[in-house]
Amino acid sequence: MEKPVEHAGRCLMVGIPGPSLDEPARTALESLRPGGVILFRRNLDDPAQLARLIGDLHEVLPPPTLVALDQEGGRVSRLERWIGPTPSAVDLARAGDSPTSAFGHATAVALRALGFNLDFAPVVDLCEAQADNGIGNRSFGTDPMRVARLAGSFLDGLQRSGVAGCLKHFPGLGDTDVDSHDRLPTVRRGMQRLDSEDLLPYRSLADRAASVMVGHGHYPALDPRPGLPATLSPAIVSGLLRDRIGFGGLVVSDDLEMGAVAAIDQRGSAAVAAVAAGCDLILYCSDLERASAAHAALVEASKADTRFAERLETAARAVTRSALAWPAPRPDLTAWDEARRGMVDTSRVV
Repeated sequence: MEKPVEHAGRCLMVGIPGPSLDEPARTALESLRPGGVILFRRNLDDPAQLARLIGDLHEVLPPPTLVALDQEGGRVSRLERWIGPTPSAVDLARAGDSPTSAFGHATAVALRALGFNLDFAPVVDLCEAQADNGIGNRSFGTDPMRVARLAGSFLDGLQRSGVAGCLKHFPGLGDTDVDSHDRLPTVRRGMQRLDSEDLLPYRSLADRAASVMVGHGHYPALDPRPGLPATLSPAIVSGLLRDRIGFGGLVVSDDLEMGAVAAIDQRGSAAVAAVAAGCDLILYCSDLERASAAHAALVEASKADTRFAERLETAARAVTRSALAWPAPRPDLTAWDEARRGMVDTSRVV
């Protein structure tokens, strides 16, 4: 396979439309050969169906594969229909370090039983629980040291049980009244405050986290170019996260279909900009046609610019390293029954 085509696919993580792999989705995946798939509630009817779906995905996707979802707890719980209510980050903060670690462990055991190897959690944004900005009670609070400690407890519980975690949303989306799902928020904190508060959890956990997700916020103190999301900023992704903080794991973009960035993603241009900025894994969470356009744009940019081709290859290798370090398990519905009870019991304790 031609290298730019292979590398472009490896750097994409895509969503699929429903609970089974229909022919259009199968054809798209066979063409894209993405590095991973992210699943949502629309993909989850029941555990037996999910096991069949993940089996079909493994038949189509090139190994090694990342199979991901957002399972934070609270209102971001893709498994809620199967396990009932789970504690939010605010609930976990109230309970303390040990219950938070136990909840991370129970989450990982459940996810591995279902066939997942990557959980886009925990949130480390510093945010008031009542904030109407898409974060709210998904945050452990506003004290950076406490957030780092609690997020670290969840992360350690998750990762020691075989599921890669992800700190999000770098460099911090708590101090805004705009939801990046809808439009681009601007965070007007100065560099000194960002450094002493929002970035502290990342510095504290950089050597422990498997991955970091870069959020779609605009930070004039970090990159003054108007309307530029952090996801597309070399100064923020490469300069700050990689060079200054020293993060060496997988760097993930937030979904490029979100309102904060979708309008400027012209025929995959945002995917090219995100990879050039330093992101390794680029998310398109529902639209396979947009993912295909991004794939084509990445290939074209790689052919036109040798430096970008090298960056794309580096990113693709990072995705492969992560998938090898956190092997995707095959679903085990017998293990799932016990794991589900563990999540229920752990949630009740909190």
